[in-house]
Amino acid sequence: MTSIHLATILFTHLLSDSPRTKTAARSIKPTSNLSTQTPSQGQFFVPADGTPSAETSLEEDEEDAPQSLLHLFSDNLSLCFLSRSRTEDELEEREWNRLIVGYICLLAQWLWGDPKAVREFLEAGGLGTVSPLPTL
Repeated sequence: MTSIHLATILFTHLLSDSPRTKTAARSIKPTSNLSTQTPSQGQFFVPADGTPSAETSLEEDEEDAPQSLLHLFSDNLSLCFLSRSRTEDELEEREWNRLIVGYICLLAQWLWGDPKAVREFLEAGGLGTVSPLPTL
């Protein structure tokens, strides 16, 4: 988890105060070849949905266009919130909190001063991502 946290911090610094970098990052569309992956190679699914079936995940991936990097980070933040809610000890919860803070900082830096990114974030359901934040 530390490597993911450090990667979010580095990516945040790459995006800071650089509209050109933000535009370039918005154009990144990571692809994954799930047909050749096994579940141990990093295929993600939401644990609340049960175990993924190979037939349904392949059919859905063929129909969907590749997600943008911004959407992927937003989804990862949602999964961090879900995983944190299922922790069993305080140390593991702190690790998930560290990842959540890293993703929130990354998204805040990316969305700051970039109206196109804000539009893309909101169209992808970004407000649902940040709704689990506790109120003070």
